[in-house]
Amino acid sequence: MNKSELRKLIVEKRTGISSKQKLESKQRIIEQIKEDEHFLKADFVGLYYPAHQEMDITELIMLYPNKVFAYPKIVNDKIMYLQIDKNTELKSSSFGVKEPIYGFDITSKLEVILVPALGMTQNNYRLGYGKGYFDKFFKVYPNAYKIGIIYEGEEVTFEPTSFDVPLDSYFKG
Repeated sequence: MNKSELRKLIVEKRTGISSKQKLESKQRIIEQIKEDEHFLKADFVGLYYPAHQEMDITELIMLYPNKVFAYPKIVNDKIMYLQIDKNTELKSSSFGVKEPIYGFDITSKLEVILVPALGMTQNNYRLGYGKGYFDKFFKVYPNAYKIGIIYEGEEVTFEPTSFDVPLDSYFKG
């Protein structure tokens, strides 16, 4: 199956996940994150605001008030991470993803980035929505520890291209 077919299959499958299953998956992911040494050591963490049936792990912000969190924002066709807090205003992008309207750019300070994924390969390659934003970003900012977030059953197989950048690990809920 090619990436396009895999995306369609997973997106379709995600629409059938019940609220109860989503909650249980989220709890399993949060527990894995709470035990991850990279996350625990990090002061600056890249997070994401869930869109398109992505797992909602934003409660990490409340669980770890001493960490500095940031959401991605697309600016000039590139990702930058803006620091967020309880007063951060979000606006939907052209892709339907909520992004901070403003905030401090802490992109270069990020130590861990939690990345939404449609699927992950055994070699930690991420199946995204096909725009390549994260792959381009990770080529420029390779030093942060990158963790993909998927639901149970979303491990996939595909042949990575030269554009694909593997993550460091992934958690499945």
